[in-house]
Amino acid sequence: MQRGEILSNTALAIVVVLLGICVALVLTNPTSQDYGAFLQTQFELAVGRMDQSLSEQDRAMMRGLYATQGPKLIELVLQKYTQRRNFGFFSLFESRVLEQKVVVLGVATRFVPIKGVDEATVKLGQLVSTLKR
Repeated sequence: MQRGEILSNTALAIVVVLLGICVALVLTNPTSQDYGAFLQTQFELAVGRMDQSLSEQDRAMMRGLYATQGPKLIELVLQKYTQRRNFGFFSLFESRVLEQKVVVLGVATRFVPIKGVDEATVKLGQLVSTLKR
């Protein structure tokens, strides 16, 4: 083999690998339904981390409330308060949750919170505390 053939084969291999990565990213770009499942998991975690100063009865009430109303809340957030910006290889999801702007990057079936997830969790905890009163 000559030096030029080796370089062109290497360049071709790099192009094929890059195209494969691009196709994989497009195929695994999360959908709005995937984002809904992510939100549901985040809410479940927030409910699970409820303020331990609440009585067990209050925590059980909140878990029951979430179990019955959580899916409706997630659907409402998705339909009315979420904007998905699809960039092909990844998506940005912007939601309003408890008056808090939440920005999440979705790439390769994964979600990476960018802004507001922790603040929304704190607000959920505050909401639970006010319901207790």
